[in-house]
Amino acid sequence: MAKKKSTPLANQTPSSPIPIVAIGASAGGIEAVSELLSNLSATTELAYVYIQHLDPTFESHLPDILGRVTAMPVLEAEHMLKIEPNHVYVIPPDRDLEVIDGVLTLLPRNRSGISGIHMPIDQFFLSLAERQKEGAIAVILSGTASDGTLGMRAIKAAGGFTFAQDETAQFQSMPRSAISEGVVDRVLSPAEIAHELERLSQLPSIFLQTAQAELMDEEVSSDDLRSIIQLLRRMTGTDFSHYKLTTIRRRIIRRTLLYKLDTLRDYADYLRQHPEEAAMLYDDLLINVTSFFRDADTMDYLQKVLFPQLIKNKSSRAPLRIWITACSTGQEAYSIAMLLLEVLGDRATSMTIQIFATDLSESAVAKARLGSYTRSEVVDVSTSRLQRYFTKVDDHYRINKSVRDLCVFAPHNLLKDPPFSRLDLISCRNLLIYLDTTLQRKAIVTFHYALNPSGFLVLGKSETVGSSAPLFSQFEKNYKIFIRKNDVDSRATFTMSPRQLDGTLPGSANRQLLSPKMNSSSADRFPNSGNDLDKVVDNLLLSQYIPACVLVNQDLEILQFRGSTSLFLEPAPGKASLNLIKMARPSLVFELRNTIHKAQKSGEPIRKSGLEVRLKDKVHYVSIEAVPLNTNTEERLFLIIFEEVEPPVAPSNRSADARNRRIKELEDELANLREDMRSIIEEQEASNEELQSANEEIISSNEELQSINEELETSKEEIESTNEELLTINQELQVRNDQLSEAHQFAEDIFGTIREATLVLDTDLRVKSANQTFYRIFGTKEDATERQLIYELGNRQWDIPELRLMLTDVATHGTQIQGFEFTYSSPDVRVGSKVLSLNARRVVRQQEAILLAIEDITEHRRAQRLLAEREAWFHQIANNAPSLIWVTGPDGKYTFINKVWADYTGRTLEDITKHGWAPNLHPDDRKGYETTYYEHIAGRKPFSSEYRLRRYDGEYHWMLENAQPMFAPDGTFGGYIGSSADMHLQKELNQELDRRVQERTVALAQSTALLQSVFDSSLNGISVLQSIRNEHGELIDFEYQVVNKAAELTINQTNLVGKRFSTINKSFRKSGLFAILKLVVETGESKRFQLQYEDGSVNQWHHASAVKLNDGVVLSFEAITVHHQAEE
Repeated sequence: MAKKKSTPLANQTPSSPIPIVAIGASAGGIEAVSELLSNLSATTELAYVYIQHLDPTFESHLPDILGRVTAMPVLEAEHMLKIEPNHVYVIPPDRDLEVIDGVLTLLPRNRSGISGIHMPIDQFFLSLAERQKEGAIAVILSGTASDGTLGMRAIKAAGGFTFAQDETAQFQSMPRSAISEGVVDRVLSPAEIAHELERLSQLPSIFLQTAQAELMDEEVSSDDLRSIIQLLRRMTGTDFSHYKLTTIRRRIIRRTLLYKLDTLRDYADYLRQHPEEAAMLYDDLLINVTSFFRDADTMDYLQKVLFPQLIKNKSSRAPLRIWITACSTGQEAYSIAMLLLEVLGDRATSMTIQIFATDLSESAVAKARLGSYTRSEVVDVSTSRLQRYFTKVDDHYRINKSVRDLCVFAPHNLLKDPPFSRLDLISCRNLLIYLDTTLQRKAIVTFHYALNPSGFLVLGKSETVGSSAPLFSQFEKNYKIFIRKNDVDSRATFTMSPRQLDGTLPGSANRQLLSPKMNSSSADRFPNSGNDLDKVVDNLLLSQYIPACVLVNQDLEILQFRGSTSLFLEPAPGKASLNLIKMARPSLVFELRNTIHKAQKSGEPIRKSGLEVRLKDKVHYVSIEAVPLNTNTEERLFLIIFEEVEPPVAPSNRSADARNRRIKELEDELANLREDMRSIIEEQEASNEELQSANEEIISSNEELQSINEELETSKEEIESTNEELLTINQELQVRNDQLSEAHQFAEDIFGTIREATLVLDTDLRVKSANQTFYRIFGTKEDATERQLIYELGNRQWDIPELRLMLTDVATHGTQIQGFEFTYSSPDVRVGSKVLSLNARRVVRQQEAILLAIEDITEHRRAQRLLAEREAWFHQIANNAPSLIWVTGPDGKYTFINKVWADYTGRTLEDITKHGWAPNLHPDDRKGYETTYYEHIAGRKPFSSEYRLRRYDGEYHWMLENAQPMFAPDGTFGGYIGSSADMHLQKELNQELDRRVQERTVALAQSTALLQSVFDSSLNGISVLQSIRNEHGELIDFEYQVVNKAAELTINQTNLVGKRFSTINKSFRKSGLFAILKLVVETGESKRFQLQYEDGSVNQWHHASAVKLNDGVVLSFEAITVHHQAEE
């Protein structure tokens, strides 16, 4: 068949869901996800959601950080935000995230888990698995703890792909947790994961339901699929041919794509070449998905309704027996156990509870037996149950013994192995949905057979008893709980399939132990031809007529079942066991043990017939045969064959031959019994002798060992006691030593870094040590200082009688020296003269010593002296100044007033400090001044103010005040310094001046108005012009500033103010007037002249005068044209 062309994701229909890659990380995850995103193209048509453990109290900058490493848009997730391909979405702080129909949904952070454990990665992964199915891809990167493991299991079970970071993870707890649980498809570096995502994005479709994908073409893949299932059956012993083929096909296709193979035939070849892949495919097909208290509503109903009813109907001696099928890793079984303990309370110790939990996966059963779960796996367990039923061991939670003892875990094939019996409840949730109708019917019949009358069956929410409804009645519809019908016998339809065993049965000609039987539906589904068909027919015939048998080891543990053994064997009550003797019917136990013993001794098959088994008031006659098997293993195996035989013919009173024959049979049986008895007695006696001898030796050895043990115990107790004391002392010494070392180092560090010069003297006042400051200040060295008397240092500058007495007193009486000052003078110009302050005290160590601290206060004393001098200078200036001077501190309170201030107000500094200065202010000025004063103090700004101040005589005078803030060299605010001057007289003069100015202003206004009236009414033209000069100071033009009406009429232009002389009437401009005006301004001489110019066709004549005014000129002219014409 021609290979169909793959359809890339980019060519999917618009209705196709967008494949979502969920990336989970914690510590160290940012670096890893940055590497992953930087290796991805922006055209994969995948959407990426990054779930990172974030501090809920801090703002996240992840979108900015990741936006720098990828060309895809990086967005912080928002509520109800639709997911787009080729986008990266980041979870925000203090929120959990889920996806619903391609839309992101934000949830409160505390929603994750009723136990209070925050698992944001699991929460998102679980929602993704539920909504996206095969379109989900999970990636776990660097991080601590186990968040993401549970969700990754769900995504893998839904058919999605899973990846985890390899050893490149900075923190490997999260990846390792997922890897150890077997839920990771590929373990790669972030860059390699990116390349795999690129490859997956180019597959025919990540969503395997696409009908056009070649791998889903049933016509193409049915033969290859059958081949794979047969290979898997041969490699694992489990036949998946009756599981729903749609699910099987999807799982196999997922593995095919994972290994970059093109067809199922390629995968079949890969499976043949890599047998280890069979186990991985086997685990994929089993779909081990479970959780504690799964389907909380169902669990709540069991606890509140069903369990109390079961317990109420149970007698005190009868055990409560429960079977959890497909238990996976045990969470459901332990959940049932916890609920039962809570229902029973104090009665739990008086009632026998047997919970049988089975699963096809041996790895899942192994984990269930261990009973240890990660944080993410107990997220649905309440805090109270965690504390009551679990023990925290490292980062796992282990089931307590009280719960573990109620549960028995075992590998078990529900459809092939004998079921448990006399059960009160069976839980088979979410298993039937993976089986076809044939296996569903068989499972339901098995459950009916295994349950007690009126026993209960609990199924998953999507499951029902289907065509087996005559066997069960519905007890609770909402929770899929069914009750066994007692008027139907399932025994007629219940059979157990034989297990496969290679080898020929000894003692039976050409009898073969064959593979499990296949019904017609399986034959139709996988048609065979030729020899294959013959084998199928042979298998069917032999599996129908082969006698029931079991394979046991030398300990009589059953290894395999063949045929229906229910007539001869049944599960024993109590703890689950596959021991043949414990499972055998009571009437067969003695003969079964005896027959096997004889076969073991003789090495030949031993057969025993005529045995009776009473079952439901009916007697069955059976024979048993024990056949030793020759195998290549060291362990001895036996095949135990059971056959139901015809009952013996009852003897007839009328037939002597029959009577004699019966007597003969009884005599033979009696002889056999006697022989058996004799053999048993002989063996018993021999065994007793051997045991007696061994017992005597053991007793003798035991006495010796007991004596030695007592001595050893005594010695051990003494050694332990001594060891404990030594250990305690050693720990204390170690702690003390650590403390001493730390204190010594601390003291050394302090001694070496303190600013003051320091000496350590012994009680003889000799220098034991000095710090580096001492050597630097005094210009000396260690060899000239240590072991010297302090008085002999340098040029005996320390030999001060008063200091000698004081140090002697410290050494002998333990007194202290505080602040002893003296002047130290050195001939070394680098040292010079210094003022020193000395403190000394005795310190108690292993040897007493005197600690001498020497502070160089030369600069301090010099600064104090300078400060005092400056303060005196300031006080002298301030007290002799004519102004009132004051100083405040940073809080605004007065710290100084000069003599003038005190004399002026009649108050002292002490009085002002006690009562404040505000009472001296005029009541009308007080509020405004205080507001200004405190506002400027708060702002550290200079200010000035006017106010009325009460003098010593009670009168208020106006004051003008100026204040400046003071700051230290380091910028610290120190307060204000201010001065005030009496401006009362000035204030009064100003007021008088203002009055006079007001009067003069009114008079001037009146004069101006009068002058303007005269000016405007004058018949002579008058104008004032201002000089216009260039940048060199040369006069180049004039500007009209004042012009009366006569001047405008004469010039024949209006609105001359502001205009330049050069813009007026051209004839007037050519009259030579500009040169005259310029001469007046430059020389300062007034000019009188006649002005003549043409006005149209008429010559105009004027008498004119020009007078300089500042840097301008006043021009006046009188028209004399008429007079001039008269003269002519």
